[in-house]
Amino acid sequence: MTNKQTRLILLLASSLLLGACSTHYGAAQIVSNPPGAEVISDEDGTIIGTTPTTAWWKDSSSRRKNIILRFKKDGYYEKVTPFWLSMRHKNLKDAQKSTQLVEVVLDSRNK
Repeated sequence: MTNKQTRLILLLASSLLLGACSTHYGAAQIVSNPPGAEVISDEDGTIIGTTPTTAWWKDSSSRRKNIILRFKKDGYYEKVTPFWLSMRHKNLKDAQKSTQLVEVVLDSRNK
C-alpha cells in the first residue's frame, strides 16, 4: 500500500468517526387536550413548559431519542407519555423549523 493510499484511508476513517459523533437535534411541538398542562421531563424532573409548547433536545449518540414526559393539570389525572423523537437535524434552527407533533389527551377526574 502506498503512502497516498494510507492517507486516503485514514482520512475516510476519520470522516466516518466524526460523522458518527456529531451532535443531532430534534424538536417537538407538544399539545394537550385540554391545553394548559404542565410538561415535565421524566428524566430529570425539569419543567419544560405549559401546553401548547415547543421543546428541543440534542444528542450526540443517536439519531432517535426516547423521550418520556409527564403531564399535570388540576382536575385531571397525571399522564406519562413516551415517544421517539427523530434527531435528524444538524442544527437547532432546522430542528425548530420541522417540529414533531406530540398530542396528549388528559382524563378528567370528574367523570
